[in-house]
Amino acid sequence: MKSYVYRIWPEAEKKQEIYRDILIQEDKTMEDFHHAILDAYGLVDGEMGSFFTCTEDWDEGLEIMLVDMGTMEYESVNILMEELTIEQSVANDVKYYIFMYDFLFPKRFRIELISENKEIKEDIPVLLAEVGKYKINDDIDGLDDIDGKISTKKVDIFDDFDDFNQYGDDDDDSPIFENIDDLDI
Repeated sequence: MKSYVYRIWPEAEKKQEIYRDILIQEDKTMEDFHHAILDAYGLVDGEMGSFFTCTEDWDEGLEIMLVDMGTMEYESVNILMEELTIEQSVANDVKYYIFMYDFLFPKRFRIELISENKEIKEDIPVLLAEVGKYKINDDIDGLDDIDGKISTKKVDIFDDFDDFNQYGDDDDDSPIFENIDDLDI
C-alpha cells in the first residue's frame, strides 16, 4: 500500500519555520487527514473545517467539507471529507490544499504533497516531522483593527456599571413594601 507525505504549515508563516510533515496512507479519507492535522497542531476536535483544492499559486478551487451544512443540494459539486480518499486526491493530481479550521477564529494552513512513500507501512497517519512551535490564538484581541490601526486601549463596556445602584439608597423616595398586604388597594 502506498502512503504519501504532506507538509502542513500555517498560512501566515511565509518561510515555513513552523510545519508538520504527516505520512498518510492512500486508503485513508480526508476526514482522517483532518484529524491527523488537528493532532499534529494540538487543535481541539469539534470545530468546523474544510479543505480547498489549490493551484500551485494557491488559488482556491473546490471545497471539501467536514459535514453537510445543508447547502449541498444547491452546489454543483458536493464533496465531503468522509467520501474522498487520499488515493482519489492523488489520482486527480491535487498536490496543494488550503485547510481552514474553526470559522469563528479561523486558522488557515497550506498543505503540499511532498513525496510518495513505500517504505513505512504504518496503519495510521504518522507525524514524521514537527518543526517550530505553533501558538493557538483564540482570543479576540485583534478584532478591533480598523484601517490597519490596532487599538491598544481595552474598551470595557461595563466600566461605569455599578450593579444598578448608580443613585444610591438615599435618592429612593418610594415607599418600601415587604409583601402584597402592605399595598393600599
